[in-house]
Amino acid sequence: MIRKTKILVVDDERHIARFLEFVLKREGYDVAVAHDGDHALATVRSFRPDAMVLDVVLPKQSGLEVLKSVRSDPVHAHIKVLVLTAKSFEEGLEKMQQAGANSLCSKPIAPSVLLKTLSELGAAPKTEDTD
Repeated sequence: MIRKTKILVVDDERHIARFLEFVLKREGYDVAVAHDGDHALATVRSFRPDAMVLDVVLPKQSGLEVLKSVRSDPVHAHIKVLVLTAKSFEEGLEKMQQAGANSLCSKPIAPSVLLKTLSELGAAPKTEDTD
């Protein structure tokens, strides 16, 4: 059976989430979207993504809290996490890296940078055989 690479987009700014979803689907990813920290964690459990594009500032639980929860769960700790932040790039870098972010990019992010970063993390939009 063929399975697309799964990406979870987490951003409370709906226009940004829709844009990221469009770019990723166009490249062949299977995409789910969440708009707050609680929904992100529920979607991690149900969707089982290979990677996550995670905003830092979210309602209910911050991106940092979501990242810490994902990293503390052995079932989901393997998920590659690309953190997006509109805040000062240097300001959040250390905290997010300490929490287990695989990569950090500032917003707005160009589609080419998004796709290149995900590919470098090992989450390219290739299909795989899951037999």
